[in-house]
Amino acid sequence: MSDDIVIEVNHLWKRYGLPLYHWLRRVRNRAAMKGVGDDNGDGVIPSSNAIWALKDISFSVRRGETIGVIGYNGAGKSTLLKVLAGVTPPTRGQVMVAGRVFPMIELNAGVHPELTGRENVFLLGAIMGLSRRDMEAKLPEIEDFTELGEWFNRPIRTYSSGMLVRLGFSVAVNVDADILLVDEVLAVGDITFQRKCFDKFERMRNGGKTLIFVSHSIRQVERLCDRTIVLDRGNQVAFGKTIDSVSHYYQSANLKILHQRFSEGQEIRVLQGRMEDATVDIVDVRFLDAAGQEALTFRTGGPLTIEVTYRSKELVRSAIVGFGIETIDSFYISGFTSEGAGFEMNLDGEGKFRCTIPSLPLLSGIYTIRMRIRHPNGSIIGGGYGLAAFNVQVPNDIRLSSDYGVILMEPEWEAPTAS
Repeated sequence: MSDDIVIEVNHLWKRYGLPLYHWLRRVRNRAAMKGVGDDNGDGVIPSSNAIWALKDISFSVRRGETIGVIGYNGAGKSTLLKVLAGVTPPTRGQVMVAGRVFPMIELNAGVHPELTGRENVFLLGAIMGLSRRDMEAKLPEIEDFTELGEWFNRPIRTYSSGMLVRLGFSVAVNVDADILLVDEVLAVGDITFQRKCFDKFERMRNGGKTLIFVSHSIRQVERLCDRTIVLDRGNQVAFGKTIDSVSHYYQSANLKILHQRFSEGQEIRVLQGRMEDATVDIVDVRFLDAAGQEALTFRTGGPLTIEVTYRSKELVRSAIVGFGIETIDSFYISGFTSEGAGFEMNLDGEGKFRCTIPSLPLLSGIYTIRMRIRHPNGSIIGGGYGLAAFNVQVPNDIRLSSDYGVILMEPEWEAPTAS
């Protein structure tokens, strides 16, 4: 492993087998008929139920890099971090880590509930091999970063999950660890502390620290990570520049969502987010292209028409229809309503209405539609969320100044002039 490489993983496999008791009971019941096999030489008790959490994972991380790890639930992300932290050994393959590692994998890992926050700081430092003198020198900075106030001197069994994050993260970023492993724990922190943490991450990157970051928030991964690993059911399906890995992840998510639209050969466009027992029931939601044909993929800068088929139980005069556009992880982008359309939206019986976005400003990704139908008196009489999904691609003739984001910005520049 070269001096520049701080993590090297070669053909890593990790399997979880049956506990010994259950294996012995199986041996007792089956030995007479089938005999007893060995453990395949990998130290794991054989079982048809054994689960390969990681399968042939290989990658290396350079000093100062921030590596993202993304994937669906059960992909193996947390298992990978536990192997890197030394919490669990690999079943096969090699994992080499050079430098002091601080794992933020579980909120209560390494802490004692009866000790105060202050006392647990020294405990965490000792686990990392730091002396009490070292921790005393760092204590003021750690205490200030936690912003726990008087809670710093109380037993952590009285802490909320967010307070535990504050304590653990404050130790992690102030004890000069070479490698920081973060597994989604910041999701429980409040928004101001999250911002403070990400600002600290940026400073750590600039200071040459290495970060392995697991998150379901793709925007956080895009912001922080130089390269990103995509895992799927234990397999490493992508590893490279974050934009390429995220694109692969989005394509996979797109296929999953589109797959949900089909049941026994019938296309199902309306999901389970519909308002039940509504005055105006949403029967169908379709997307139409410039030619009026149904489509699921649209181009940035091109038109998109939303067509809604409804069934109203009674006449509703001057209804107000509102649409919202969200990313697949429920990030709300924008909304618009029929107010100011120049005509009354009168809904009665069965019918359809359309709304067209002449120039779609969205960048590449998959998006979902939510809708709300309001009575003029303000009451909600129909709608739902996640009603339909569409995909957006950026055409080749549009040059982007940044690979990330969701909205196309077209600024106008002026050349500098001498004062």
